[in-house]
Amino acid sequence: MKRRTSPLLGVACLAVSTANLAGEEIVRGWYEAGGTVMSSAKLTSFLTEPVGGGAKVEFDPGFRFGIALGTDITRYVALELESGFHYNTLHSISGADAVDAQLYQVPVLGNIVLQFPNRSRFVPVIGAGAGAISATLDADNLTLGASSFAGDEQTWTFAYQGYAGCQYHFADNMALGLFYHYIVSDRPSWGDGPDGVVKFNRLQNHSLALTLNFRF
Repeated sequence: MKRRTSPLLGVACLAVSTANLAGEEIVRGWYEAGGTVMSSAKLTSFLTEPVGGGAKVEFDPGFRFGIALGTDITRYVALELESGFHYNTLHSISGADAVDAQLYQVPVLGNIVLQFPNRSRFVPVIGAGAGAISATLDADNLTLGASSFAGDEQTWTFAYQGYAGCQYHFADNMALGLFYHYIVSDRPSWGDGPDGVVKFNRLQNHSLALTLNFRF
């Protein structure tokens, strides 16, 4: 059994890392809520069960919450730290007899942001970042052939993202926005005992969310 690290640690680090920005520079950030759809993943390992090259994992649509804090470097460039929570359930696995599991993801990412202020209240924004994702597989029953996986396991993987959207500034320090996020985490695996691991080639999240942006 792997040692579990609480995903809340990432959120705590985000808050601590950006707390000192206040008083030195203008702090910018956003809260976000929306839906997330995951692309099919390739099942590369399932405990001791042989896995064919075409085995796929499908996911149901889910939801996401996010938060970011940062500071403007120039009028057009900003840096920020982002975290949040993504939830999806597993819909199916090729050849599986039973699929009853959920996937929780907590990203911790550093982003560079390009923003394009103009004479209107609408400000286009694009961003990209990298970091890590805590992915927890919480399974009541995953059965493929003679092998079964149950319980919850957590793993950390490298992750990167790109996002784009537009903000509407209804006040000097507040805005509403609509944003699309594309986040990828590479080769997550769960379990490290003699019975092998459950492993996907990658996780890909497509999210559309409403944001509340702020400055102080």
